[in-house]
Amino acid sequence: MQMFQHQNRTGGSQQRSSRVPSRMIILSLLGSLLLAALSFVSLNTISPARAASWTQVWNDEFSGASGTGVNGSNWLYDTGTSYPGGAGNWGTGEIETMTNSTSNVYQDGSGHLAIKPIRDGNGNWTSGRIETQRTNFAAPAGGMMAVEASIQMPNVTGAAAQGYWPAFWTLGANFRGNYNNWPGIGEIDAMENVNGTNMEYGTLHCGVSPGGPCNETSGLGGHTPCTGTTCQAGFHTYRIEVDRSVSPEQIRWYLDGAQFWQVSANSVDANTWTNAVDHGFFVILNVAMGGGWPGNPNGSTASGVPMLIDYVRVFTAGGGSNPTPTPSPTSTPTSNCPSGSFIQGTDNSGSSAALPWFKACDWTAGYVIIHYTYPGIGQQNVYMTYNASKARWEYPVNGIHSGQVLQYSFTYQKQGLQYDTGWYSWTHP
Repeated sequence: MQMFQHQNRTGGSQQRSSRVPSRMIILSLLGSLLLAALSFVSLNTISPARAASWTQVWNDEFSGASGTGVNGSNWLYDTGTSYPGGAGNWGTGEIETMTNSTSNVYQDGSGHLAIKPIRDGNGNWTSGRIETQRTNFAAPAGGMMAVEASIQMPNVTGAAAQGYWPAFWTLGANFRGNYNNWPGIGEIDAMENVNGTNMEYGTLHCGVSPGGPCNETSGLGGHTPCTGTTCQAGFHTYRIEVDRSVSPEQIRWYLDGAQFWQVSANSVDANTWTNAVDHGFFVILNVAMGGGWPGNPNGSTASGVPMLIDYVRVFTAGGGSNPTPTPSPTSTPTSNCPSGSFIQGTDNSGSSAALPWFKACDWTAGYVIIHYTYPGIGQQNVYMTYNASKARWEYPVNGIHSGQVLQYSFTYQKQGLQYDTGWYSWTHP
């Protein structure tokens, strides 16, 4: 089959015509039904979902007033056409500009979030893309994690749906602030759809691109139709489960409670799996327009048809306590450094500069990411640099002036686990 090429959402060349033919080609090249049985489980061979006692650890029910944006404590907006320093057009060839406007992303007052792509009079498209503030949604060692959403895809089909690409997905925490380490950090697509077809696609991206153990840039994916109502005509529940309580570990995909796809750890080498799966994730909701997979919208494409999200929920089960604790932050700099904790602060480094810092107390941070904003700029998410002479992590913030307030928080790794702090503020003198 003649394939065409485009970019995956986060960078790197991706080839797709449909997921099934590309996967069939790979399996035929492998030439081993035994390997296929171990690595990829078809709908007919999947056993019923394992019983578990789930604890909800995070949720958003989108119960805000009509016309309001998202809860900023839960979500951040991706705006423009790329991450800072990342591939253009979000790495996929999609043509819209993402905004934080309530024209594109808004709560409808009836318990739903709407993400609406809009074409202006000049033929330019805007849409919405949001991701969770938290990046530490993870299956605890020996336990499980589930991410679930109730979604109605944009209710448009046929020629009017050309170019529509709604998605509900997760990325590995280490992507934030780096933006060039896909697919090794892991991407789990809970739901994707293109061009208004009655089909749900679920995929794991991992390893290296192109090729590699995860068949990039297509990834390891399955698909199934919505039943009862089409994916576009009604709400359906999309769910992924990361299961570290079994050997080999598994990722499972569900549509309306029925499992339709599964990838096991023995489908790839141990390092690839660990790097892609055994860590924190953040959740993304977006509606792209165009790109190599759906093809670009045209004159027949309908404008203004939203994806509706009823809720997003995250659960864990087993494996001990909640794997995403948040330490009690120190709100002001201090010379005392309690063992096992951290201190933080911001130094004035000039008339238009500041130097936020983070210091671990008698332990070593694997990395520290600062999330910051001040008047006139959107939220920035960048890795800090370790200053050995002061035994602390630092990042210079330029362009902030007297009287402006710097707001910031940290994401850090301690003993292999990732943690998020609360938010701090510092006023430039």
